[in-house]
Formats: sequence, structure tokens, C-alpha cells
Amino acid sequence: MANPFSKNLCSPNQIEGIDLNQLVSGVLTLNELETSILFLLFDENLSALELSKLTRKHRSTIQKALSTLMGKGLIIRRKKGLKRGYHYTYASIPKGKVKEIMIRYIDEQTKCLVERIGEEL
Repeated sequence: MANPFSKNLCSPNQIEGIDLNQLVSGVLTLNELETSILFLLFDENLSALELSKLTRKHRSTIQKALSTLMGKGLIIRRKKGLKRGYHYTYASIPKGKVKEIMIRYIDEQTKCLVERIGEEL
């Protein structure tokens, strides 16, 4: 028996209609700013001040987003020593690793759903 839902779940129209930012945001449970920062850091290493200027958000808001991204293991912080003090820049992990994390999250969610269906039905 064919699955009546399969036509809709992954139809070309639905897949093409999903914005990449929305997909990454949804799977990794990131807000719009966190997703934007992750995509910016795919291209180059940036400081919180540079990210603040690019996103037009206050530096404290950027710091909170960076903390969330580091906590999820999606970015790393690099410390650079200056004559007086130090300076941090941020970089994303490789895109391939982000893909692996996303696929792992999807697999974990699918497993949980299957288990729940098994328990409930």
C-alpha cells in the first residue's frame, strides 16, 4: 500500500519552497539573527563588533547570539593577543560538519517520533 502522505512530504514544490535559512534555523533551533551570523561566519572570521555593524544589532545582542552558537558547537572563538589586551574573532565550523549535525538532529527526531508512535498506537 502506497503512503498517501509521501506525495506531500518531499514534493519538489515543497522542497524548492523552503528557504535555506529557514531550513537551517528550524533544524538547529536558531533564531533569525543566529542563523544570519552563522551564514556570515561561513564566509569569513569576524569580531563581535564587525558582526554588529553588518547586522545593525547592538553588540550585546550579538554576544548573546554568539554564545548560543558556541554552545551548540556551530562556531568557535579565536583569541588574538594585542599589545594591550586581546581581541576575539569567531569562525564557523566547516559547512560539512554543520550538515552532519543537521542530519544527526533529524535522525534523532525521527527516532523519537517512531518510538512515540510505537508507544501510543
